Amino acid sequence: MSGSEPILSVRDLSAGYGAGRMVADVSFTLGPGEILCLVGESGCGKSTLLKAVMGTTPGLQVLSGEIILEGRSLLALPPRERQRICCDKFGLVSQSPGASFNPIRSYRKQFTETLKSHGKYDRNTFDAQVDEAFGKLSLNDRERILASCPYEMSGGMNQRIAFSLALLLGQDILLADEPTSALDATVQLQVAQELRRLRDVSGIAQIIVTHNLALAQFLADRIGVMYAGRLVELGTPEQVLGDPRHPYTRALIAAIPSLQGGMPVGLQGQPPLEGPADAGCEFCERCPVCRDGCAERRYAPIDAGGGHMTACGCADGGV
Repeated sequence: MSGSEPILSVRDLSAGYGAGRMVADVSFTLGPGEILCLVGESGCGKSTLLKAVMGTTPGLQVLSGEIILEGRSLLALPPRERQRICCDKFGLVSQSPGASFNPIRSYRKQFTETLKSHGKYDRNTFDAQVDEAFGKLSLNDRERILASCPYEMSGGMNQRIAFSLALLLGQDILLADEPTSALDATVQLQVAQELRRLRDVSGIAQIIVTHNLALAQFLADRIGVMYAGRLVELGTPEQVLGDPRHPYTRALIAAIPSLQGGMPVGLQGQPPLEGPADAGCEFCERCPVCRDGCAERRYAPIDAGGGHMTACGCADGGV
């Protein structure tokens, strides 16, 4: 992805509900065909960031910053035009895909209406296209599934069906919120392989929210670690997972159980519920290497070299 102009640039983005910020000062770029995985505990702002970029969630407001899509500032556009562009360019697989469907209408009707609304419905090729998308996700018996309603399916089935609809739409950027969370391990692998295939063959850029660091390592060109609504580390998987600079990243890695029988190290406490602070490191109360001044130091990304960013005031990790 190096050398390519970004398809998406997010600059100093702050967003929230009302005047309260849920994410703050987030900056990153996404190149054509690049996969960016966002990791961190629940409540750290990952899903809110996706929704702020998408711009279609009622009540969620961008408070400051910029979102540049293919050289165009989305926030400078009238709301209706921004919504049209986002729906054309962004595909979304939500954390609760069942909520994306009307529970009492058949999948066939909902697939047809969605494809028509994007100008991508062709009656003559519809069944063959659905067969291809379903086949990639081990969904068998197309007619039975399309005739069914979402309330008749499990969470895992709804997730795979929602993902297949995203494949059919073929947008430029896929935003996926925990796309494998409700799936069995073997199907998780199939979905992960399909996401990589989309990047390699179709050039679809992706932002994927996940709690699974192994999935992020498998998929990502870059990994962003979020805490309390801020991006606290960003880099390649080799940088972030192999040479973590932020104490929070180190704590996440230490909390992973080992197949060799090593016990994980738990991380006490939880992220602050009130969102990003105006000043001071939000991780300070849980940080084993917190120093004098950390509680007052303002958030400021630090270049750790080679495109590796950390927000830790002790850029060497403090240990």
